[in-house]
Amino acid sequence: MKTQTAKTETNSKKNETQEMNLQNIILVGDCKGTYANASVTKEFQAKVLVSARPDGTVIVHNLSNGVRPLCYIDGGAEISLARNMADAELEFFATTEDGQQLTLQFTELMAMQGVPSGGQTNSLAMSILKCVFDLGGNYGRTTIARVLTGSVSKKILTINISKLGTYGVAKETSMKEVLSLVDWLIQENYLAYVEDSEFPVLVVTSKGLDVLAGGDVPVEAESKLDISEVERRKAVLKEWRDRKSAEIGQPRYCVLKNKTLAEIASRDPKTLEDLQGIYGIGEASAQKYGAEILGMF
Repeated sequence: MKTQTAKTETNSKKNETQEMNLQNIILVGDCKGTYANASVTKEFQAKVLVSARPDGTVIVHNLSNGVRPLCYIDGGAEISLARNMADAELEFFATTEDGQQLTLQFTELMAMQGVPSGGQTNSLAMSILKCVFDLGGNYGRTTIARVLTGSVSKKILTINISKLGTYGVAKETSMKEVLSLVDWLIQENYLAYVEDSEFPVLVVTSKGLDVLAGGDVPVEAESKLDISEVERRKAVLKEWRDRKSAEIGQPRYCVLKNKTLAEIASRDPKTLEDLQGIYGIGEASAQKYGAEILGMF
């Protein structure tokens, strides 16, 4: 793994430089930027999402109109960060031996998170979001699933995406299961198809970007159950909640909150003690409704 240097500068102008092994990091915010190589110089001002990987690959996405790549450094960059500058909340610098330079001045930083590399996360949903993001809105659901399951097909290898951090992280998972979760993430608006595109390619939505920037992964996507089974259980629970709500003359949220319902469907509780470990289920609720809930599945 390439070792990169992170530099920090405070308002007192005291510099602190520290060597660290970086994992993937994500920056989201409003910035002014300049990218230059041997033939072009590009200046821009936009809300951006920056992905920097351990191998020195840097991707800048413009978030002003969907999620589209703005500039790209294909590995080998030395990266530094400067905080609390006079005219910027944070400055991001990336340089390469072949003369590429990227400078970003963030006037408003909305998120700065380290995102575990694909090989280190147990979350298939997070890996899917990272894979779609890293591929820059250029590929569809089947290619995404093939990358994640470690396909060695000619198409995957010739477009050089087998070097992605998410390549092969779901090799023990079937294509059908991965595609099912991709479709669920589309249905729930974590992913979306690019409008007016010639081909059905996927991008990460703002809802998905919130997860990548450190937000909670949806509990349904973290279940050990297949996502289709989770959705079936949610439907059963919703029908039961409707009946119970009418029976007791109370709003549905007094029976089960939506978050509670989703956790029950996803976590597959077997005992009253399991139920009490779920958000919104206390001892009284477990005693009142527990036997009925556990008896459904």
